[in-house]
Amino acid sequence: MGFKQIASFDNFMLANMTLGLLEENYINCHLVNEYSVTIDPILSNSAGGIRLEVEESQVERAMDLIKDAEATYLNDIVCPYCHQPGLYAEEKINKPESFWGKLKNQIAYGQTETYSKKYRCQHCKSIMDELPLSF
Repeated sequence: MGFKQIASFDNFMLANMTLGLLEENYINCHLVNEYSVTIDPILSNSAGGIRLEVEESQVERAMDLIKDAEATYLNDIVCPYCHQPGLYAEEKINKPESFWGKLKNQIAYGQTETYSKKYRCQHCKSIMDELPLSF
């Protein structure tokens, strides 16, 4: 029985909320580095953050649960531009095939692949780098 990392967090609250969601749905999972990163947040980057690991046979189901919970949460957030509820996440993974593309990412970002996540309004199509405050 092996485990696979499916998420990394720099915030112990979000890590534990996600862990609770999975445990409530009978997913075999645990957090790695939770205590060391919580006690000394400066270690987060070198430790890879608080890592959520799931039993390999349950990874797909766990990912589906997390995506559904995020979609439900985002659907209730009001857009700051058109004041209508309904945002969705847009994720992009940059995996260059060429040596030069990988080298550029390695030099600029410290890794060969990059990941970005933005939020878009379903109504006015405005895009946001971060979620707007909900209060």
